Amino acid sequence: MIEKVEIKNLKVAENLSEETLAFTASIWINGKKVGDAKNAGHGGMTDVDLWDRKGEQVRRNNELHDELAEYVKQFTWESFDGKQVPYGVDFYIDELVDKEYEKQQVKKACRNKTVFRIPGKAYEEGHYQIMKGKFTKERAKGLRIKYGKDVFILNETV
Repeated sequence: MIEKVEIKNLKVAENLSEETLAFTASIWINGKKVGDAKNAGHGGMTDVDLWDRKGEQVRRNNELHDELAEYVKQFTWESFDGKQVPYGVDFYIDELVDKEYEKQQVKKACRNKTVFRIPGKAYEEGHYQIMKGKFTKERAKGLRIKYGKDVFILNETV
């Protein structure tokens, strides 16, 4: 029974991404690596390859793919006409990849900068104030003194 699906070892090729994100990643189910996913970034579907290892022999695991297909049906997305549509395997993996890529981008943005939002100011999704220099507790204290205790500091979430 599938309880948890994860994406690990995500490698994104931004320079190859045209209509979709070009990437390779490992697929893990219930803490065990069971396959790989990849997308060439040209707008096509994500290739999901699940395999079964028995000693030196590796074969495609169609049974696990079918089980994953059943598992992802519990999740839905809203179509353009407002209907709730169950996920397919490739679309579900794409969603996991997008979330993992966003985490990577947030970590990258916070590596040498302090990233925050000022309370009461409207921001578009994904937009923040950026202060050059590494995040420190002293910077956080200074931001809270200047903008109030409700300032949101993204660095504190990663």
